[in-house]
Amino acid sequence: MVTINLTLNNFSELPALLDVFGCFGNDYEYTTRGIFRRKIPPVCSICSTPMVHNGYNPHTKEGLGEINIGRYKCSNCGSTHEEDHSFWEDLKTLLFNSFNDFFQLLRYHNVSYDGISDIMDFIYPRSKSTILRAFYEEMEQKTVPFSENIHMVHYDEQHPKEGRCQKYRLTLLDAKTQRTIADELFEDKSSETIKGFLQKNLDASEPVFIVTDFDKRYPDILKEIFGDKLVHQYCLMHFKQAYC
Repeated sequence: MVTINLTLNNFSELPALLDVFGCFGNDYEYTTRGIFRRKIPPVCSICSTPMVHNGYNPHTKEGLGEINIGRYKCSNCGSTHEEDHSFWEDLKTLLFNSFNDFFQLLRYHNVSYDGISDIMDFIYPRSKSTILRAFYEEMEQKTVPFSENIHMVHYDEQHPKEGRCQKYRLTLLDAKTQRTIADELFEDKSSETIKGFLQKNLDASEPVFIVTDFDKRYPDILKEIFGDKLVHQYCLMHFKQAYC
């Protein structure tokens, strides 16, 4: 196991240091100066001469921390080499991925992006735009498992005019066949109108996966109609138009 050299100042940090460096073998050490390096420097890749310790390079992430990575120098040809620090990048990736999971959980509970940003000020500051971008990138990677038993549909609204009168066109499309399930024109698009349209054209007793835009009324309307048989997904195209 890696050798960790401690001082009175960092003795209490041993558990955390073991979590970070515990996977490295006995060839490595963490010095009292806080440098992570090999105990015996490697051989020069250019002239095959044993290298010597030559200080360190600091790797810093603002607001997160800093680590000093050992540096080596060849006494023959003068070339330098830095110890591999991919574990530091992996740690940062792990942390920020956990933040992304946190963002998704908060969005699931309808916490606004501004609200998430305010919460993150207590943990690790993230701006609203950063949270939006991270959330969108995660959404892009999601795949929905195909199931024969779930009816997948797209719900859409358009606002055509008939003369000087504003009309509202409600449409349901089958996501698999791209065929129109229903397409009707209404005088308004109240919650009752939308609910009646959906109840008329979809079987509320069967599981349904429905994609909509970001109208705040949809979650309550859909939940009332389909209950626990509902999977509701916001349209990524509308998301991009609204926030990106």
